[in-house]
Amino acid sequence: MKLISISMVKDEEYWIWYALTSVAPHVDEVLVFDNHSTDRTPEIVRGMRHLGDKLTLFEGFGGDNEQDNREAMLEEARRRGATHVLTLDGDEIYADDVLSFTRRLLEVHTHYPGLNDPSQNHGRAMDPTPTDGILIKNIGMRPICPGFLGPDSCRPIDYVSSDTDHSAYNYLVRVTSVNNLRGNGLKWGKHGFVETGDQCLQASPHTLWLPGLWFLHFSFHPRSSKRKPDSMKWERQPRDLGSAPIHAHVHLPAALLRPDGPGNPTLESWGMCAASGDERERLEDYLVEAPASDACELETSASEIQSPDCQSPANV
Repeated sequence: MKLISISMVKDEEYWIWYALTSVAPHVDEVLVFDNHSTDRTPEIVRGMRHLGDKLTLFEGFGGDNEQDNREAMLEEARRRGATHVLTLDGDEIYADDVLSFTRRLLEVHTHYPGLNDPSQNHGRAMDPTPTDGILIKNIGMRPICPGFLGPDSCRPIDYVSSDTDHSAYNYLVRVTSVNNLRGNGLKWGKHGFVETGDQCLQASPHTLWLPGLWFLHFSFHPRSSKRKPDSMKWERQPRDLGSAPIHAHVHLPAALLRPDGPGNPTLESWGMCAASGDERERLEDYLVEAPASDACELETSASEIQSPDCQSPANV
Protein backbone atom coordinates (compact mmCIF):
# COMPACT_ATOMS: atom_id res chain seq x y z
CA MET A 1 0.00 0.00 0.00
CA LYS A 2 1.36 3.41 -0.98
CA LEU A 3 -0.55 6.53 0.02
CA ILE A 4 0.36 9.76 -1.77
CA SER A 5 -1.02 13.19 -0.93
CA ILE A 6 -1.98 15.28 -3.98
CA SER A 7 -2.81 18.99 -3.77
CA MET A 8 -3.70 21.40 -6.55
CA VAL A 9 -3.42 24.88 -5.06
CA LYS A 10 -3.57 28.52 -6.08
CA ASP A 11 -2.93 31.41 -3.70
CA GLU A 12 -3.12 29.42 -0.45
CA GLU A 13 -0.20 31.00 1.42
CA TYR A 14 -1.98 31.28 4.79
CA TRP A 15 -2.74 27.57 5.29
CA ILE A 16 -0.62 25.54 2.88
CA TRP A 17 2.28 25.11 5.37
CA TYR A 18 -0.07 23.74 8.02
CA ALA A 19 -1.96 21.50 5.59
CA LEU A 20 1.15 19.81 4.21
CA THR A 21 2.78 19.55 7.64
CA SER A 22 -0.32 17.84 9.04
CA VAL A 23 -0.38 15.02 6.47
CA ALA A 24 3.31 14.45 5.80
CA PRO A 25 3.97 11.97 8.66
CA HIS A 26 1.17 9.69 7.43
CA VAL A 27 1.75 9.55 3.67
CA ASP A 28 4.58 8.21 1.56
CA GLU A 29 4.87 11.27 -0.67
CA VAL A 30 3.49 14.82 -0.78
CA LEU A 31 2.84 16.20 -4.26
CA VAL A 32 1.91 19.89 -4.62
CA PHE A 33 0.69 21.12 -8.01
CA ASP A 34 0.74 24.92 -7.95
CA ASN A 35 -1.72 26.34 -10.47
CA HIS A 36 0.07 29.66 -11.15
CA SER A 37 -0.13 31.23 -7.68
CA THR A 38 0.79 34.91 -7.51
CA ASP A 39 1.18 35.08 -3.72
CA ARG A 40 3.82 33.41 -1.52
CA THR A 41 2.45 29.88 -1.85
CA PRO A 42 5.34 28.45 -3.95
CA GLU A 43 7.93 30.22 -1.80
CA ILE A 44 6.45 28.77 1.39
CA VAL A 45 6.29 25.24 -0.07
CA ARG A 46 9.87 25.44 -1.32
CA GLY A 47 10.96 26.39 2.20
CA MET A 48 9.35 23.36 3.91
CA ARG A 49 12.61 21.53 4.46
CA HIS A 50 11.19 19.68 7.44
CA LEU A 51 9.28 17.46 4.99
CA GLY A 52 12.54 16.29 3.45
CA ASP A 53 12.43 14.31 0.22
CA LYS A 54 8.75 13.43 0.69
CA LEU A 55 7.78 16.78 -0.84
CA THR A 56 7.70 17.55 -4.56
CA LEU A 57 6.47 20.89 -5.91
CA PHE A 58 5.27 21.30 -9.49
CA GLU A 59 5.24 25.03 -10.25
CA GLY A 60 3.24 26.60 -13.10
CA PHE A 61 1.05 23.50 -13.19
CA GLY A 62 -1.93 23.05 -15.47
CA GLY A 63 -4.44 25.46 -16.94
CA ASP A 64 -8.12 26.32 -16.61
CA ASN A 65 -9.42 22.85 -17.50
CA GLU A 66 -10.29 21.17 -14.20
CA GLN A 67 -10.63 17.70 -15.77
CA ASP A 68 -7.21 17.84 -17.44
CA ASN A 69 -5.59 19.04 -14.22
CA ARG A 70 -7.11 16.21 -12.20
CA GLU A 71 -6.06 13.56 -14.69
CA ALA A 72 -2.51 14.93 -14.73
CA MET A 73 -2.30 14.71 -10.91
CA LEU A 74 -3.60 11.14 -10.91
CA GLU A 75 -1.20 10.18 -13.69
CA GLU A 76 1.76 11.49 -11.67
CA ALA A 77 0.59 9.67 -8.52
CA ARG A 78 0.22 6.41 -10.46
CA ARG A 79 3.64 6.90 -12.06
CA ARG A 80 5.08 7.03 -8.54
CA GLY A 81 3.38 3.77 -7.57
CA ALA A 82 0.43 5.09 -5.54
CA THR A 83 -2.27 2.62 -4.57
CA HIS A 84 -4.26 5.36 -2.79
CA VAL A 85 -4.32 9.14 -2.86
CA LEU A 86 -5.22 11.67 -0.19
CA THR A 87 -6.80 14.62 -1.97
CA LEU A 88 -5.72 17.61 0.11
CA ASP A 89 -6.88 21.17 -0.42
CA GLY A 90 -4.56 23.95 0.68
CA ASP A 91 -6.85 24.96 3.57
CA GLU A 92 -7.43 21.53 5.16
CA ILE A 93 -5.63 20.52 8.35
CA TYR A 94 -5.61 16.97 9.77
CA ALA A 95 -5.01 15.62 13.25
CA ASP A 96 -2.36 12.91 13.66
CA ASP A 97 -4.72 10.40 15.26
CA VAL A 98 -7.16 10.69 12.35
CA LEU A 99 -4.65 10.01 9.61
CA SER A 100 -2.69 7.38 11.53
CA PHE A 101 -5.94 5.42 11.98
CA THR A 102 -6.83 5.92 8.32
CA ARG A 103 -3.50 4.64 7.13
CA ARG A 104 -3.61 1.63 9.44
CA LEU A 105 -7.12 0.81 8.20
CA LEU A 106 -5.92 0.80 4.61
CA GLU A 107 -2.93 -1.37 5.51
CA VAL A 108 -4.90 -4.07 7.35
CA HIS A 109 -7.52 -4.15 4.58
CA THR A 110 -4.98 -4.90 1.86
CA HIS A 111 -5.66 -8.31 0.27
CA TYR A 112 -3.09 -10.46 -1.54
CA PRO A 113 -4.07 -11.01 -4.26
CA GLY A 114 -6.41 -8.03 -4.42
CA LEU A 115 -10.18 -8.45 -4.24
CA ASN A 116 -12.24 -8.34 -7.40
CA ASP A 117 -13.43 -4.87 -8.40
CA PRO A 118 -16.39 -4.86 -8.26
CA SER A 119 -16.55 -7.52 -5.54
CA GLN A 120 -18.20 -10.89 -6.13
CA ASN A 121 -20.95 -11.03 -3.49
CA HIS A 122 -24.03 -13.13 -4.27
CA GLY A 123 -26.12 -11.83 -1.35
CA ARG A 124 -28.37 -14.91 -1.20
CA ALA A 125 -30.07 -15.40 2.15
CA MET A 126 -29.01 -18.50 4.13
CA ASP A 127 -26.33 -19.33 1.53
CA PRO A 128 -22.95 -19.86 3.27
CA THR A 129 -20.97 -19.92 0.02
CA PRO A 130 -18.00 -17.58 0.60
CA THR A 131 -17.95 -14.22 -1.15
CA ASP A 132 -15.27 -11.56 -1.65
CA GLY A 133 -16.64 -9.45 1.17
CA ILE A 134 -16.37 -5.69 1.41
CA LEU A 135 -13.93 -3.92 -0.87
CA ILE A 136 -13.04 -0.62 0.84
CA LYS A 137 -11.65 1.81 -1.70
CA ASN A 138 -12.70 5.20 -0.38
CA ILE A 139 -13.00 6.79 3.07
CA GLY A 140 -15.46 9.58 3.82
CA MET A 141 -14.75 12.03 6.66
CA ARG A 142 -16.54 14.94 8.32
CA PRO A 143 -15.21 18.41 7.46
CA ILE A 144 -15.36 20.75 10.45
CA CYS A 145 -15.30 24.44 9.52
CA PRO A 146 -13.77 26.47 12.38
CA GLY A 147 -15.75 29.46 13.57
CA PHE A 148 -14.28 32.93 14.00
CA LEU A 149 -14.63 33.16 17.78
CA GLY A 150 -11.66 30.93 18.47
CA PRO A 151 -10.07 27.50 18.03
CA ASP A 152 -12.77 25.84 20.14
CA SER A 153 -15.58 26.90 17.81
CA CYS A 154 -17.10 25.74 14.53
CA ARG A 155 -19.84 27.06 12.29
CA PRO A 156 -23.33 26.05 13.55
CA ILE A 157 -24.21 24.31 10.27
CA ASP A 158 -21.66 21.61 11.17
CA TYR A 159 -24.14 20.37 13.78
CA VAL A 160 -27.24 20.29 11.60
CA SER A 161 -26.89 17.26 9.34
CA SER A 162 -26.95 13.74 10.74
CA ASP A 163 -24.11 11.24 10.46
CA THR A 164 -26.21 9.25 8.01
CA ASP A 165 -26.42 12.17 5.57
CA HIS A 166 -23.64 11.24 3.16
CA SER A 167 -24.10 14.18 0.83
CA ALA A 168 -21.32 16.59 -0.01
CA TYR A 169 -20.28 18.46 1.97
CA ASN A 170 -21.56 16.87 5.17
CA TYR A 171 -18.93 14.28 4.34
CA LEU A 172 -16.04 14.58 1.93
CA VAL A 173 -14.30 11.58 0.40
CA ARG A 174 -10.65 12.45 0.79
CA VAL A 175 -8.85 9.08 0.69
CA THR A 176 -9.42 7.02 -2.46
CA SER A 177 -7.99 4.01 -4.23
CA VAL A 178 -6.48 4.94 -7.58
CA ASN A 179 -7.92 1.79 -9.17
CA ASN A 180 -10.33 2.97 -11.89
CA LEU A 181 -10.30 6.48 -10.37
CA ARG A 182 -10.77 9.43 -12.72
CA GLY A 183 -12.24 12.91 -12.85
CA ASN A 184 -15.96 13.25 -13.53
CA GLY A 185 -15.38 15.66 -16.40
CA LEU A 186 -17.43 18.48 -14.87
CA LYS A 187 -16.36 22.08 -14.45
CA TRP A 188 -15.29 23.82 -11.26
CA GLY A 189 -18.07 23.78 -8.65
CA LYS A 190 -19.36 20.38 -9.76
CA HIS A 191 -16.01 18.70 -10.20
CA GLY A 192 -15.12 15.47 -8.47
CA PHE A 193 -13.99 11.89 -8.94
CA VAL A 194 -15.74 8.75 -10.13
CA GLU A 195 -14.54 5.17 -9.87
CA THR A 196 -15.45 1.64 -11.04
CA GLY A 197 -18.63 1.65 -13.11
CA ASP A 198 -18.65 5.47 -13.27
CA GLN A 199 -19.86 5.55 -9.67
CA CYS A 200 -19.63 8.92 -7.93
CA LEU A 201 -17.57 8.48 -4.78
CA GLN A 202 -20.47 9.74 -2.65
CA ALA A 203 -22.68 6.98 -4.10
CA SER A 204 -20.13 4.17 -4.30
CA PRO A 205 -20.69 0.92 -2.37
CA HIS A 206 -16.91 0.92 -1.89
CA THR A 207 -16.97 4.10 0.21
CA LEU A 208 -16.67 3.67 3.97
CA TRP A 209 -18.32 6.45 5.96
CA LEU A 210 -16.58 7.19 9.25
CA PRO A 211 -18.32 10.00 11.18
CA GLY A 212 -15.69 9.92 13.92
CA LEU A 213 -12.96 10.91 11.44
CA TRP A 214 -12.68 14.60 10.65
CA PHE A 215 -10.46 17.39 9.41
CA LEU A 216 -10.52 21.15 9.85
CA HIS A 217 -11.55 23.04 6.72
CA PHE A 218 -10.61 26.73 6.82
CA SER A 219 -12.46 27.53 3.60
CA PHE A 220 -14.27 30.56 5.04
CA HIS A 221 -11.18 32.10 6.66
CA PRO A 222 -8.58 34.30 4.92
CA ARG A 223 -6.45 32.13 2.65
CA SER A 224 -4.07 34.58 0.98
CA SER A 225 -2.67 38.07 1.54
CA LYS A 226 -3.75 39.14 -1.93
CA ARG A 227 -5.99 42.21 -1.85
CA LYS A 228 -8.21 43.78 -4.45
CA PRO A 229 -6.57 46.74 -6.23
CA ASP A 230 -6.59 49.92 -4.13
CA SER A 231 -8.47 48.13 -1.37
CA MET A 232 -7.93 46.36 1.93
CA LYS A 233 -10.45 43.70 0.93
CA TRP A 234 -9.07 40.26 0.29
CA GLU A 235 -9.57 38.81 -3.18
CA ARG A 236 -10.89 35.67 -1.49
CA GLN A 237 -13.21 37.36 0.94
CA PRO A 238 -13.64 35.49 4.26
CA ARG A 239 -17.19 34.88 5.47
CA ASP A 240 -18.32 34.65 9.08
CA LEU A 241 -20.98 31.94 9.14
CA GLY A 242 -21.35 31.98 12.90
CA SER A 243 -19.61 30.17 15.76
CA ALA A 244 -20.76 27.37 18.06
CA PRO A 245 -18.82 25.17 20.51
CA ILE A 246 -16.80 22.65 18.57
CA HIS A 247 -17.61 18.94 18.71
CA ALA A 248 -16.29 17.18 21.83
CA HIS A 249 -14.16 14.72 19.83
CA VAL A 250 -12.49 17.46 17.73
CA HIS A 251 -9.20 18.93 18.90
CA LEU A 252 -6.56 21.19 17.42
CA PRO A 253 -4.22 19.34 15.06
CA ALA A 254 -0.61 19.38 16.21
CA ALA A 255 0.48 21.15 13.01
CA LEU A 256 -1.42 24.29 14.05
CA LEU A 257 0.51 24.43 17.33
CA ARG A 258 4.00 24.25 15.84
CA PRO A 259 6.08 27.36 16.63
CA ASP A 260 7.90 27.20 13.28
CA GLY A 261 4.78 27.79 11.19
CA PRO A 262 4.46 31.01 9.18
CA GLY A 263 1.26 32.14 10.90
CA ASN A 264 -1.71 33.94 9.36
CA PRO A 265 -4.43 36.43 10.37
CA THR A 266 -6.73 33.78 11.84
CA LEU A 267 -4.05 32.33 14.11
CA GLU A 268 -2.92 35.84 15.05
CA SER A 269 -6.46 36.84 16.00
CA TRP A 270 -6.71 33.71 18.17
CA GLY A 271 -3.42 34.57 19.89
CA MET A 272 -1.78 31.39 18.61
CA CYS A 273 1.17 33.07 16.89
CA ALA A 274 2.97 36.38 16.85
CA ALA A 275 1.33 39.25 15.01
CA SER A 276 2.91 40.12 11.68
CA GLY A 277 2.65 43.87 12.32
CA ASP A 278 2.29 46.27 15.22
CA GLU A 279 -1.19 44.93 15.94
CA ARG A 280 -3.01 41.71 15.28
CA GLU A 281 -5.24 41.54 12.24
CA ARG A 282 -8.88 42.41 12.95
CA LEU A 283 -10.76 39.79 10.97
CA GLU A 284 -14.07 41.51 11.55
CA ASP A 285 -12.83 44.48 9.50
CA TYR A 286 -12.74 42.33 6.38
CA LEU A 287 -15.68 39.94 6.71
CA VAL A 288 -18.60 39.99 4.34
CA GLU A 289 -22.16 39.20 5.34
CA ALA A 290 -23.26 35.66 4.62
CA PRO A 291 -25.67 35.32 1.65
CA ALA A 292 -29.33 34.69 2.41
CA SER A 293 -28.93 30.99 1.61
CA ASP A 294 -26.23 30.66 4.26
CA ALA A 295 -28.32 32.56 6.78
CA CYS A 296 -31.15 30.12 6.17
CA GLU A 297 -28.82 27.21 6.88
CA LEU A 298 -27.47 28.76 10.04
CA GLU A 299 -30.92 29.32 11.48
CA THR A 300 -31.69 25.63 11.11
CA SER A 301 -31.01 23.62 14.27
CA ALA A 302 -30.20 19.94 14.47
CA SER A 303 -33.67 19.22 15.85
CA GLU A 304 -35.53 20.98 13.05
CA ILE A 305 -36.60 19.68 9.68
CA GLN A 306 -34.96 21.59 6.84
CA SER A 307 -37.24 23.70 4.68
CA PRO A 308 -37.12 23.37 0.86
CA ASP A 309 -34.90 26.45 0.76
CA CYS A 310 -32.30 24.81 3.04
CA GLN A 311 -31.54 21.59 1.21
CA SER A 312 -28.31 19.70 1.77
CA PRO A 313 -25.78 20.06 -1.06
CA ALA A 314 -26.17 17.63 -3.91
CA ASN A 315 -23.99 14.55 -4.32
CA VAL A 316 -21.02 15.52 -6.43
